[in-house]
Amino acid sequence: MKNGNDKNIIGKIKSKFKLKFSKKNISIKTRILLSILCLIIIVFMIILVSFNVFLDTYIKTTANEELTKSTETVEHMDSNFRPIKPPQDDGKLPPKVLSNFMRNVQDKVRMAETQSDADAMVVDSKYNLIFPTRENDFLKNVDEMELIRECIQNEKLDLNSDENTRISTRNKDYYISTVKITSIYGEQDKYLVLFIDISKTLNLAQKINIVLISVMCFAGILAIFTAVILSEKIAKPIKELCEFAKKMGQGDFKRTYFDFSDKELVELSNVMNKSAEYLDKYDNEQKIFFQNASHELRTPLMSIKGYAEAIKYNVIDSKYASDIILEESDRLSDMVEDLLYISKIDNITKDFELVECDLREVLSNCGARQNVRAINKGIKFIYEFDEKMVLFECDEKNISKAFMNLIENALRYAKSEIKIVCKHNQKNIVVIVEDDGIGIKKEDLPHVFERFYKGVGGNHGIGLSIVKSIINKHGGRIYVENGKKGAKFTILFKL
Repeated sequence: MKNGNDKNIIGKIKSKFKLKFSKKNISIKTRILLSILCLIIIVFMIILVSFNVFLDTYIKTTANEELTKSTETVEHMDSNFRPIKPPQDDGKLPPKVLSNFMRNVQDKVRMAETQSDADAMVVDSKYNLIFPTRENDFLKNVDEMELIRECIQNEKLDLNSDENTRISTRNKDYYISTVKITSIYGEQDKYLVLFIDISKTLNLAQKINIVLISVMCFAGILAIFTAVILSEKIAKPIKELCEFAKKMGQGDFKRTYFDFSDKELVELSNVMNKSAEYLDKYDNEQKIFFQNASHELRTPLMSIKGYAEAIKYNVIDSKYASDIILEESDRLSDMVEDLLYISKIDNITKDFELVECDLREVLSNCGARQNVRAINKGIKFIYEFDEKMVLFECDEKNISKAFMNLIENALRYAKSEIKIVCKHNQKNIVVIVEDDGIGIKKEDLPHVFERFYKGVGGNHGIGLSIVKSIINKHGGRIYVENGKKGAKFTILFKL
């Protein structure tokens, strides 16, 4: 039981170690160094392998061509030159007979050698060297040919094969080819062995390989220095940007400008500065939001508290005070609802249920819901809609709230009429809500959509900011201006 627990503990330790090792981060310096070294090694290996394959192919092709040329020459001689017929040497042959035989052999060998770069020798079927010998050709390197003969014999080379073969002696490499020498007497046990020495070419290739490897090593050392310098150049500005991001995370949104030479780093620093500017603005807006929210909530609460105390001490008529308390409670309820809505409006895109709606119908429904209030105030709605459907993919519930807020705002200031427009133009869907009220003061126009900003006769300053947020979430734009009579709100949606 104890051994089983020990094994489980060891297994857990190993798994944690492997997980920790696998998640270990690699520095930019190491990544760049490994990338450059791998690239150099791969490129040089490709060059090295390609060079050796090409050289081997070249040597083989050249040797085959030379050997084929010599072979064809010898085969042609076999049908035109005098035959090779070694005399029966019983020790009593005249010198002239032996001389004629050797001359025939030499003719074939020398003719083969003059037609190409190949050397030649003659062996019999038992791999014995017939020509040259130490006695009859002192210009030949007989020792070299003996080594070739031994190699052929040891490898049991098929002398009747038509293929060229590569062999290696103690210190040299050759390509060889064999040609059977046929006499008119029917003897076919003599073979002309043609060979080409490729040792010098292979030695040159070996030296070139050494040079290539040396160059690769030098390039690797150079790559290390390059990687160190390059990684430092990249890592330093990244560290500076990380420090900047860290300050932003701690609430310090002060813009910092860097003197970077790389285009990508300049773009990144600009984006981070814009983000810092946005966060600073958002932070200030949040502070103002909470200050204004607390103020706006305190006002109805204080009113409710005051009238409740008045009822308690019989200072004021209870019916009148109750009406005020109910009115302020409704106002407080509406404000809390708007605050809850605006607190999540930035993330509301995720909850949008987009469907294709006719915006004329949506605006008509919003106007109908406010129709009683408009009649009580002596205000009429004037609709200017396209005859054909104005279709737009939107979240009907949220877009209705935006239109409703605009109409309620217009009802607050209109004197006799509110014009509601919905139509197409060349590139956009245009929605206009215009009243005939007193308009908006020039100094208030830039701040109309700010949260808790209240103009003359405003409610609590949240409604229009909600409108802008909803329109923006639908990819639209909203503008405000003073029309011919009162305020004019224009919404544009792209087709």
